[in-house]
Amino acid sequence: MTGQRAQVVGVGQCSLDLLGRVARYPAVDQKAELEEVLTQGGGPVATALVALARLGVTTAFFGRIGDDEHGHRIRGDLVDEGIDCRGLLTDPGATSQFAFIAVEAGSGHRNIFWTRGSARPLLADEIDAAAIASCRVLHLDGLQFEAAVAAAVIARRHGVVTVLDGGTLRPESERLLPLIDHLVVSERFARQLCPSDTPVALARLLEYGATAATITFGAGGSHTLTRAGDSFHVPAFAVPVVDTTGCGDVFHGGYIYGLLQGWPLRKLVVFAAACAALKTRALGGRTAIPTLAEVESLLAGQGRREGGVA
Repeated sequence: MTGQRAQVVGVGQCSLDLLGRVARYPAVDQKAELEEVLTQGGGPVATALVALARLGVTTAFFGRIGDDEHGHRIRGDLVDEGIDCRGLLTDPGATSQFAFIAVEAGSGHRNIFWTRGSARPLLADEIDAAAIASCRVLHLDGLQFEAAVAAAVIARRHGVVTVLDGGTLRPESERLLPLIDHLVVSERFARQLCPSDTPVALARLLEYGATAATITFGAGGSHTLTRAGDSFHVPAFAVPVVDTTGCGDVFHGGYIYGLLQGWPLRKLVVFAAACAALKTRALGGRTAIPTLAEVESLLAGQGRREGGVA
C-alpha cells in the first residue's frame, strides 16, 4: 500500500445493515409498522474504524465483499469516512454480508437477522505485510480467520499492538488468542470460554498472554484486569438510548484511540464507554458515532452513574 501510513489497520468482516425501528416487537405471525428505516454499513472492525476515523485517526481496512449492490454500498460508506479500502477485495459473482436489524423504540434493544453472503473469506496471502508492519495498532474480530492470524503474526513480529473484538467464541479462536495484546470481549464470549464469575473469566483470558482483558456488559459497564494485577469496573454512562446497535464496535474504536494516546488503561476504558454511549443517540451503528469534541464534552460535563450503555 502507498500513501499516508495508517495508524490502525483492521482485518475483519463488513456488512450492509438495514435497520428498522418499531414501537414494540410483535408477536409471532403479527405485523408491526416501522417508524424509521435506515440503510448503512456495519460490521465489528469496519465500524470501529469509522469511529477512529471520526476521532481523527488514519485507518485502513482489509476484508472481502461481493460485487453486488450491497458490496458497492459497503465500500462507498467506508471510503466516504476516509478509510483506506485498497485492502477491501471484491469477489466476482459473490454476494456480500447483509443484516436486517429490528430496533425496539424506548428500550433501544435490537434483534439481528443476517446472512453471511457468498464472498470468500480473505486469505492469509492477501494481507499486505508492509501495511501491518508499519501501523501502530492491528484490530481484529476473528471473522476473516486465516487472514487475521497471518496479520497478527506479522504484527507480533514487528511490535505492533493487537486488539481483538471477541463477540462469539469459535473453535478456531484458540489459535488467535495467544497473538492478542488487548482482549476486549463480550459477556457472551467470556461465558463461552469460562462459564464462571467475572474475575475468573478475566483471569482465564489473561492466561493466553494478553496485557489486559476487558469484558463488556452493555448497561452493566465493563470489567478489566491487567497482567500487572490491576482490576477495575467502569460503569456505563446514563444516557437516553435510541439504538444500541454498534455500541461494542464503537467501544473498541474508543479503546484503541486511548491506546494511541498512551493513556492509562482506566482512562481509555472510560473514554471508550463515553464513545459507545454517544453512539446510542440515533438509529444505526454509525449515525451518531461522536467526534472527539463531543466525547470530551460528555466527559467534562456529565456526571457518570450506572444504567447507561457501554
